Amino acid sequence: MPRGERPLGPEDTALLRFAGDLRRLRDQAGKPSYRELARRANYSPTALSDAAGGRKLPSLALTLAFVRACEADPAAWTRRWRELAAEHTQPLHPNTPYPGIAPFTEDDAKRYFGRECLVEQVVESVRAKPLTVVFGASGSGRTSLLRAGLHPALDDAVVITPGQDPIGDLAAALAGVFENTTADRLAEEFREDPEHLRLRIRQHRPGLVLLVDDFEKALDAEDFVAAVTRCPHVVLSVRADHEQRWREKRISGTEVVIEPMSADQLRRAITEPAAKIGATVETAVIARLVADAANQHALPLVQQALVETWRRKRGMTLSLAGFEESGGIEHVAARAAETFFTSLGEDDQRAARQIFLRLVSVQRNGIAQRRARRLDIDTHLLDLLAKARLVTLTEDGVELTHDAVLRWPRLAGWIDEERENLRTHQQLVTAIELWEASDRDPLALYRGPRLRKAKELGEFLTVGERQFVDRSIKRETRRSTALIAVVAVLLALVPGTVVYALANERKITEMNDRMLGGKALSQSEALLEQRRPYADKYALVGYEVSPSAEAEKVLRLASAVARGIPFTGTPKDDAEVVVAPRGEMAAVTDEDGTDRMWSIDEDKAVPGKKFADRHRVVKLAERRAVTKDFTGQEHLWAVNDAGDITYLTALPSRFRTLDLSPDGSRLVGKVGDAVEVGLPTPDESEHAELYDLSDPRNPRKLPMPVRDPETVALSQDGRELATGLWDPVTGTTTIEFWSIGGTVESAGPPLPQHVYVRGITYSGDGRWLAVEHSSPESIVEVWQRVPSGTPVLRARLDTALRAGARVTFSDDGRVAVVRDNIFEVHQLYPNDRAADRLVYVVGHGNSTRAVYRPQNRDFLVRSGGQDPELLPYDLDTGSIIKRMCEKDGARLTDSEWVKSFGEVARVEVC
Repeated sequence: MPRGERPLGPEDTALLRFAGDLRRLRDQAGKPSYRELARRANYSPTALSDAAGGRKLPSLALTLAFVRACEADPAAWTRRWRELAAEHTQPLHPNTPYPGIAPFTEDDAKRYFGRECLVEQVVESVRAKPLTVVFGASGSGRTSLLRAGLHPALDDAVVITPGQDPIGDLAAALAGVFENTTADRLAEEFREDPEHLRLRIRQHRPGLVLLVDDFEKALDAEDFVAAVTRCPHVVLSVRADHEQRWREKRISGTEVVIEPMSADQLRRAITEPAAKIGATVETAVIARLVADAANQHALPLVQQALVETWRRKRGMTLSLAGFEESGGIEHVAARAAETFFTSLGEDDQRAARQIFLRLVSVQRNGIAQRRARRLDIDTHLLDLLAKARLVTLTEDGVELTHDAVLRWPRLAGWIDEERENLRTHQQLVTAIELWEASDRDPLALYRGPRLRKAKELGEFLTVGERQFVDRSIKRETRRSTALIAVVAVLLALVPGTVVYALANERKITEMNDRMLGGKALSQSEALLEQRRPYADKYALVGYEVSPSAEAEKVLRLASAVARGIPFTGTPKDDAEVVVAPRGEMAAVTDEDGTDRMWSIDEDKAVPGKKFADRHRVVKLAERRAVTKDFTGQEHLWAVNDAGDITYLTALPSRFRTLDLSPDGSRLVGKVGDAVEVGLPTPDESEHAELYDLSDPRNPRKLPMPVRDPETVALSQDGRELATGLWDPVTGTTTIEFWSIGGTVESAGPPLPQHVYVRGITYSGDGRWLAVEHSSPESIVEVWQRVPSGTPVLRARLDTALRAGARVTFSDDGRVAVVRDNIFEVHQLYPNDRAADRLVYVVGHGNSTRAVYRPQNRDFLVRSGGQDPELLPYDLDTGSIIKRMCEKDGARLTDSEWVKSFGEVARVEVC
């Protein structure tokens, strides 16, 4: 019989109560044996038994596995585990490399990373101009910049933070700078004449730089403003929501804006402090934090999440397991919000609840989102919320700091309670925007049912919103009075006259379908030029109203741009992108010149592992990659997925890869000193080599049928090789086909070309062959393969461009060609019918081969911008519309519709 569990005894500690509840959970599930639980949970019986043993807190992963095996709710147990973990967390070690939610100080200078360029920019400004003003949203890092960035970077600087008595605070900060004086004497001196500060600095410390933090707190203190702004070298830090107050002072100076950290800056802020003390951060943790917080003013939340992860580190590694146990940014935000809220009095709690709800909008699909608003409320409470890093104060108003705040359980509950009011309020905000945009046209005011619902919002309304509602009520009252008289007149009219009048009114407000469609397409193209949102939505309106080939073209492109797959995190501008044959992975160059693997799903890229230092991918197959290091030496790697790459072996010296079969089984290249592939070379020592990669650590050399071909290509499965040999005397390139097995034999008659052949490409099924000529324009001929016979020419794709062509075949008889920044797709036919051009897009392609994704039935095309981005180009218009409608991404907002089309009746596109 199995041994019984050790009794827990009196459950007089939180840990024992936790263990006891796990045991009772098992009892409620029918008391399965630990062996049975192990089968369900994929943990050992011993680990599960220990989890309910009460001697130590089990890991979160083990706890949740136990709970799921007992068919209980993981969410409730996750919250309980974190509450208990907070009591058992290790105390913070003094060498923690992150400051948490507090700003960096002068003592943190050695671990202040990510803002190096900003520090340099401000230092250069200080040297060039007397006054520099730094604007930044709350939480953007203004204090950290001054204390940990600028103060150590400048030879002679002092930080001043004004409070209730700005002049007194200024004097206190400078008392240690000037000799033979006191803070009281300095304060008295500066109040009598603010000019004395400038004179003192010129006489005693001419190089002194004043770094004034939170300058907005002293904007009303005229003596303080006059004293500091007249000094030889001053940096003022002003919170962005007070920018207008500063401008009213009309004091000229260099302005610098603190932007949110980019992905690369954030990555440095995460990894470098840990590296300074010999610790490491797992790549998965970096990727999660960068994805959650890049390009947002959320660094304090990131730093606090890292502090919590540090408490749970494994050795000197900040692991993904520790990060998940800490709850990440979401748990940091929720805990900060709950702590802040419970510290308030009853009245302030009610006011805080209204602030939080006013910063939330509920979309038509029911999803809650953050929104920025200008709030006419007590600034003291807003300042407290900003200090707690729960809201961000910007020049545009107030917004929740991060989406994680929306998932704070208390706020989520409030949103559920007020969901209908939030929807009504969102509609009201949109109506007010339209009213303002129409120069407050009375016709844009509320009336009828919408007005009745708006009046019920009560405390949701700001002063400006209440004014709009009040004006609407007054107009509705006047309108009702006038309507009584109008009805009396209408009753006397001939019915036919009324019908005619109503019909005529409708005609006035309707727009011809073709005109509406053309306007929608023009708007879509304008947004595409600016890479702004909604281009796909306008394109869909244009296509639905007035279907045409042009409308279909715009819809396809707008959909591809809207679904663009960026590589956010570490890539450099204009990075090289090499995509795997089926589009499930890509290699992208990081800023340090090293390629990183990324996994790609339908519309998202997730970073994986990097290759060795400064290795760049030359060819990428399904399971293999060839890289080139900075010396030019090429190497072979195993690539099982983006997060699983393994070095295999170095390829022969001076070997240059020409082609790698898509399945990774064969490799062909040249050995020699020629630099450019695909052009005739006078290097007589150069020769081609063919390798079998069945044992990738020991590539096996195969016989090469042609010693020095100008161009080569391998079939999908690596079983056939095409070679092109140029004869300069006759001006002919002879393409030959070779079957690769135990030996290399001819696979069919040769294909002579009376031009120089630059490239050859096989289709995946081997039915088609693309041959690119260079004469001097880039011309692609597509040949249909005939078993044991000469290929038959089926298409000739001409162009005026001299750029080389990158050719890709789909599995349904389509061929995609990229030349420079032109992407085109043609439909091929296995008869005499000419190929149909399905797509011709100018501005995208970036001289990068497009890749067909059979699982998504689209092409991945490199965008035309500098950013490394792939556009999923779908040719199936029905599929595009279905996808947009399913994701609720097809409908223009009310405000966008009215701004573009006025009073024209909305067109339903789904």
